[in-house]
Amino acid sequence: MGLTFPCEIISWHVLPAVRREIASYLINEKQVTRKTVAKKLGLTEAAVCQYLKHKRGGSHKFSDNDQRKIREMADMLLNSDKGFEGMCVVCKEFDASGQMLAEAGVKRI
Repeated sequence: MGLTFPCEIISWHVLPAVRREIASYLINEKQVTRKTVAKKLGLTEAAVCQYLKHKRGGSHKFSDNDQRKIREMADMLLNSDKGFEGMCVVCKEFDASGQMLAEAGVKRI
C-alpha cells in the first residue's frame, strides 16, 4: 500500500459529506436556490441534486457539534466568499481524533 496523506482521506470522505450537509442546510432550511448553492460551492446544479439525494457525500454522520460548525460555515459561505477559509479548519477538527483516518485504514505517524 502506498503512502496516503491525511488530506487525501479528508478530501475523499469528509469534504463530500460536508458539501452534502451544506447543500441540504442551505436549500432545505434557508430556502436558497440550487443554482445559488451550486455557485457558492463551485459545483454544478446536477452535483448539488446528487448531494441532496445522497448519491454523493456518502453516509457519514456528523456529531451535533460538527453539524453546528458546518451550519456556521454554510452561513458564512452564503453571506460572503470566506466560507472556504473555514473549510480547512473544519476538516482538521473533524479528524483531530484520527477517527476518519482509522476508518479508512490509515495510521498516523
